Amino acid sequence: MKLSLSPTGRVGPSGRPAAGGEWLSTSVYVVVIPITLVVVAAAAWYIVTGETPQEVLADFTRAPRIEMSMPARPGGERPSGSLIQPPAAPDRDVKMTMEPVPPAPVAPPAETPKKEAPALPPAPPSNTQANNGAPAAPPNAPPAAGAASGPPPVTLPSVAVPAVDAAGNTAPPPPPAMSEPAIPPGGEPLAPPSFTQLPARTDLKALPSAPANDLLRNSANGPLPVIAGTREARAVYARPFAVEGTPPRIAVVVTGLGLSRESTEAAISKLPPEISLSFSPYAGNLDNWIKRARNNGHEVLLDLPLEPPNFPIHDAGPLAVLSRHGPAEAVAHLDAILAKTTSYVGVAAALRSPVAAKEQWAPMLRDLKNRGLLFVGDGLVGVSNADLPAALSVTLVADETPFRVAIDVRLSRLLATAQRDGSAVAYVSARPVTLERLLAWVGTFPQKGVALAPVSAVVRLPH
Repeated sequence: MKLSLSPTGRVGPSGRPAAGGEWLSTSVYVVVIPITLVVVAAAAWYIVTGETPQEVLADFTRAPRIEMSMPARPGGERPSGSLIQPPAAPDRDVKMTMEPVPPAPVAPPAETPKKEAPALPPAPPSNTQANNGAPAAPPNAPPAAGAASGPPPVTLPSVAVPAVDAAGNTAPPPPPAMSEPAIPPGGEPLAPPSFTQLPARTDLKALPSAPANDLLRNSANGPLPVIAGTREARAVYARPFAVEGTPPRIAVVVTGLGLSRESTEAAISKLPPEISLSFSPYAGNLDNWIKRARNNGHEVLLDLPLEPPNFPIHDAGPLAVLSRHGPAEAVAHLDAILAKTTSYVGVAAALRSPVAAKEQWAPMLRDLKNRGLLFVGDGLVGVSNADLPAALSVTLVADETPFRVAIDVRLSRLLATAQRDGSAVAYVSARPVTLERLLAWVGTFPQKGVALAPVSAVVRLPH
């Protein structure tokens, strides 16, 4: 019997791989494994940071941005220079009008120097008109070449000439623009404030004890507010408000409280009692925070988290009502929020949510109405009176740009709105700079003839 060890004498297939096998191995190492590693890395990045590959790519492809750090104020902090100091020029923003400015004189044509200029409205005589009634040349204006007689041609600086109608009346200029710079030019002139620099108040008196047992019913989530005869939570837990006459009313709601101990304590103890405080349903020890707020004279609300416009990049948490929720599920989320605590007058809803345009919006508002609660937020246009609770639309968010100059501009705009419409309401957050500017602004109310009111005194009842 002959034994052969050469590959040619073997009965089975040769150990040498076929050409197709080599290509397959190469594709696995070159294509499949790198793609798998990239996918795993992208998934790990999303789990850790929450950023999708599209967001990461957008960060690298978007236009370059100029970032400037705000320089610190030289020298030590001087809180007396900014605390309880009113905005620099509130009258300009409140009146929203300006006195008409007389039109500037117009130079006569150079080819007819002897012709006198037409009569113009009176203007300052120092440098605008000569004694003979013709426009006078500025002190540094050179004489015109070739002018033999008559007044020399005049070179005037370029000025904006007011519009004149057919009757010769000068139209008033537009109101001054109230710009809101994202970053003040040159940074903040003063060092950032702190909560400890805000003055303590001595006019805080406790509201009546709460909750009222007849306004609560137990549920699977906890006690929920109900209407007991003619008694409703929005009126029973409200802060009393009385003022002489009918001055414009301004309500301010501080939202997001309970998540930071320092900011919540500052809002409770250092803001006027007429300012309403709204607490997050995610706050710990919520009953104690609300009890402390009422003991300092503040009426309270609950934040109503809704799906934000940029969802899911930003998430309002597990209690938030989303666009995909049906009416029954949305009302269940609302009731779970309302059962977190007691003794509140209503809810302060998140703004600009797409939920306000969905079918579940009307059932949610109807649930608030049936429980005797008020609603503060937006999305009230087009809601029928049968579904509408006592409600008020938010005019603006005062500290959306958290710098002194921008906050002052928005507060002045809020004041102008209240003087025009009779009332206005703003959301603010409990930042040190916001509370500083808010206290300074509220201090000017007696001179401006407006009243700071709790939100329950400004809310509008359905017809």
